[in-house]
Amino acid sequence: MIPAIALIACGDSKLKRENKELEEEIEERREALDERQKTELADARQELTLTDSLLTEVRRQHDELHKKVMASSGRLTDKSPEVIRLNNLRGKRDSLEVEYKKQSHKVKFFLKKMKEKENI
Repeated sequence: MIPAIALIACGDSKLKRENKELEEEIEERREALDERQKTELADARQELTLTDSLLTEVRRQHDELHKKVMASSGRLTDKSPEVIRLNNLRGKRDSLEVEYKKQSHKVKFFLKKMKEKENI
């Protein structure tokens, strides 16, 4: 009976050691995930800033050309270089707006996740 108790005690300490190792690994992964999310948040913010700058410039160009095209709309046709450029700028502007919204949601997502972790 004594050898059985010793075997159980030995197995119990081994199990505790394995549990402790697993808990440490889990904690390391949590910390790595936190760091990765912080890095991705910083990257997303940087991308958002760049997209915002591009979008602002394209909007300015579009609005300026739109005024010119509207002022001379009686003389221009759909195949006029100004009208074609305006349509291209409109497409570029719309694409950048979609990209800006996507990146905004990405930043909000990471901020929400980080806030949830703080509240846990």
